[in-house]
Amino acid sequence: MKRNYIFLLSFFIALFLVSCSDDDPTGPDTEVIDELKAEILVDYTNNTVIKTYSSMADDAIDFYNDCVTVESAKTNASVEAAAESWRNVREHWEQSEAFLFGPANYNNLDPLLDTWPLDKNKLDQVLALPDIMEIDAAYVRDNLGSSLRGFHAVEYVLFRDGGARPVSDISEEELKYLVAVAEVLRDDCITLEASWAGEDGISQEKQSYLAEAEIEVSANYGEEMMKAGNAGSRYASVNLALEEIIQGAMDIADEVGNAKIAEPAQSQNVLDVESWYSWNSLTDFKNNIHSIENAYLGGVEGYRGTGLTEYVSSLDAELDAEILDLIDESIDKIDAIGSPFRNNLGNTTAINAAIESCTDLMNALDKINDLL
Repeated sequence: MKRNYIFLLSFFIALFLVSCSDDDPTGPDTEVIDELKAEILVDYTNNTVIKTYSSMADDAIDFYNDCVTVESAKTNASVEAAAESWRNVREHWEQSEAFLFGPANYNNLDPLLDTWPLDKNKLDQVLALPDIMEIDAAYVRDNLGSSLRGFHAVEYVLFRDGGARPVSDISEEELKYLVAVAEVLRDDCITLEASWAGEDGISQEKQSYLAEAEIEVSANYGEEMMKAGNAGSRYASVNLALEEIIQGAMDIADEVGNAKIAEPAQSQNVLDVESWYSWNSLTDFKNNIHSIENAYLGGVEGYRGTGLTEYVSSLDAELDAEILDLIDESIDKIDAIGSPFRNNLGNTTAINAAIESCTDLMNALDKINDLL
């Protein structure tokens, strides 16, 4: 029923555009357009951002628990389970990178969760500290910088050559560090969800973790996004909020092509490849494109509502088709590079094709601004 409603909205917008003339300078029915834009902001907030962050926080809780099991059980099976949990959390994080504005930015959570490369020399120094066995989440949060915590810190402990490390190769010091960093990662993921959904909008369990860590979340960024143009929102207009969404998608399209793929290919240095311990690089990049897809379609798969696609297709069907095609094309061309990425840095033809597709996607997304 909802899709039929959106179809009618799109139909009426297109009808008004076609019927406009010099005798009718008012153009499309602004009330219809405003209603559609407002619904885009609501579904983007709830079905794309909060749904992604909620799933990420859920999986981060499981990941922390699996790391605790690794420390206590010390079995290869427990390491393999934690490694799989890491991939689950990582998927949601990479699918959030089209909206790194807002709380991920002003709370510095993007670098704290995902700084690359890991500072291996400093990590060795930390693991050699006399009191390393006393390390806990508070120590990590208060004393370790972004290059010593987050996804890649725990990735280093859990993975080698794309697979789970044998537990016999993981020292007691590394296990203690793993659990402490995983706890901070869990709390950072929950903070992101709470920052968009409001602290009352997350589960009691998650609220208890934030309280234990003494993390206070006062803002409700999702509410501000949905109230764009009204009092209490940092967005003075609906169009400014929509431009933020578009820019977030453009930024990650650019970063995937011209940084995550292009820079290691140019340097031919495996250390420049993100997520190379786990060989998760191409999966990361494809999930980044899925983050654009989810932002454009108004929700994660299975929870899609009203997205920018409805607005764009009603005004410029060719542009909408171009964006959708480039999303699929970028994913396919990233996949064609060959996995693991670290072993295919010389696959120049496929790499250049992936870079070009991501750049084309960025440029196509930019055209949406002309329709606002």
